[in-house]
Amino acid sequence: MKRLLVIISIACAGAFMSSCGLDKPDIAEGRCVLVLQAVDTSGVFTEDWVGVANAKVEITSSTFAYKNIFATDDMGRIVLEGLPSGDYYIQASMRNEERNLLLTGQKKKNLRSEAAVKDTLFMSGVPMSPLVINEIYYAGCNGSSFYFYDQFVELYNSTNDTLYLDGYIVCRSQQSEVLTAAQLETVDFALAYYVYQFPGSRGVTHECPIGPGEYLVLASDAVDHHYYGGALCVDLTNADYEFFNALKNDFDNPRVPNLVPITSTGVDFSLNLGHTGVFVATGEEYTFAEYPSSPGPFVQVPLRTILDAVEYSGSQGPTFRRYLTLRIDAGLGGNGLTRYSGQSIERKTPGFDSNNSSFDFENLGAPTPGYSH
Repeated sequence: MKRLLVIISIACAGAFMSSCGLDKPDIAEGRCVLVLQAVDTSGVFTEDWVGVANAKVEITSSTFAYKNIFATDDMGRIVLEGLPSGDYYIQASMRNEERNLLLTGQKKKNLRSEAAVKDTLFMSGVPMSPLVINEIYYAGCNGSSFYFYDQFVELYNSTNDTLYLDGYIVCRSQQSEVLTAAQLETVDFALAYYVYQFPGSRGVTHECPIGPGEYLVLASDAVDHHYYGGALCVDLTNADYEFFNALKNDFDNPRVPNLVPITSTGVDFSLNLGHTGVFVATGEEYTFAEYPSSPGPFVQVPLRTILDAVEYSGSQGPTFRRYLTLRIDAGLGGNGLTRYSGQSIERKTPGFDSNNSSFDFENLGAPTPGYSH
């Protein structure tokens, strides 16, 4: 178990307190205690609800810069002492390889009392997707020239087998307000604006393998973008695939295999710099649809065919609305990430997918295509 590290920073003290605009803490900092028990409600280990031993528990604060990871004891408990008062996000997780299941649970806690706060974190089973989105780089690298053509999506094979992506589709959600919030949660499909497809036919050909624990980088344009956008941009000459639209004036690297569009929208697979959703589906079924409220066509992709989905947004203003149903992503990645920052969002742990991007993803200072840490 990692030891709890508490960093107390008093930036505004004494005579300067009134100028900081911060509320005075309810208690002296570093005196909160949280006692938490992680309980399995899925019946993976036993028919009864029992504590989950050696579960990974990640705790982060939305009040100040704090993040740490702990492990539960034999009874599924952790005791965290010396926490500053504030708001915390807590996520517990454990993989069950035998059943291909991820046990996970999340909770938000507000700590304001010196007395120990006791709570239960209920964990439920989420089937592990064999193929997940590991990193999305969408923000752009150069604000002075508005350069964002070095975008990419990175996929990861979380299984012990080689997967073949022939006929699979990569989608970007709609950028217009086509469905109301109520409709978004009741329809049995996700709405796509851009849809690009891997070569080959699903279940028939074997042209697009991804090995166990392997990453695939899908580049908007597979070139060294340093030469066009500057030093902060990404070299994508070694990308595994490239989005290419032969019907538009799109760049094509002949040495990199192409993903081709099945939609006529746009010149390339371009990601919104601030907010949208990205998802990967088997491509076995989809339908085209027109909506009078917005230009199209759009593509309706059945939820049952979607392997992974990630919605991101740098902020949540008063007009904020979701693009993906909570059933395929209950959270948002990219919180605080700004346009033309040269940053990306990446899954905290490769293959870890709780269907909540708020917990699963973190912001990176610079993109790492191919997981080149």
